[in-house]
Amino acid sequence: MSKRLGEHYNRYSESSFIESNQNQYNNQNYDVVYTNDSNAQYSISQEPDLQYEEKIHYLSISSKDRNVTAYPNVNHYSVKFPNEFKNIHSIELIQGIIPDQNDVQNEPYLLLQVDEIQDVMVSNDKNISNSFAILQLASPTRSGTFIQIDRRIHEYTVKCYDTPKAYLSKMTITILDSSGVPFNFGTDTPSPPNKAFQNTFIFKIVTLEKKRNALNHRNVY
Repeated sequence: MSKRLGEHYNRYSESSFIESNQNQYNNQNYDVVYTNDSNAQYSISQEPDLQYEEKIHYLSISSKDRNVTAYPNVNHYSVKFPNEFKNIHSIELIQGIIPDQNDVQNEPYLLLQVDEIQDVMVSNDKNISNSFAILQLASPTRSGTFIQIDRRIHEYTVKCYDTPKAYLSKMTITILDSSGVPFNFGTDTPSPPNKAFQNTFIFKIVTLEKKRNALNHRNVY
């Protein structure tokens, strides 16, 4: 018999193990697999136990930030946002600034069309029903400068989503006259853009974010 120290220890013990997939098809637990609890599709409106809070964002869109090669005219352009908005509850136009060019004051109103936002207004006039808002022009501070939008016309024009809009990463803007034709503000210079022809719109975007409970004070021992 060996006198080697520790020879009575079993260094390599073998133990039985179970394969991760036992292929126990004979259990037939179909009632467990195919249930509403196991196959529920969750969204903001389908998760009653989760709480969400509103977060307000103010977005500024200007024709001066457009790609002048792709969009040479200030009446039609697309601008991509620096950050993508998610779980959007509502979108509202809160202000607009229009250049006082080409007798725009003679128009009864202008129409703002946003391709990414549909079904805001209802009207027998197809041009209005396809638009995001009616732009009623206020008096300019000085002729040939800029005109603000009269908010009394559109302050209640808000696009609300019963089921939050998943995301919004850009806006494609078109400014139309009352006949549905893009209004010609004039020929803009390619680089840099002539600021006398530029327009700006400010939107209020409300998103829903998961509510996070505040951490209570904890003593450190």
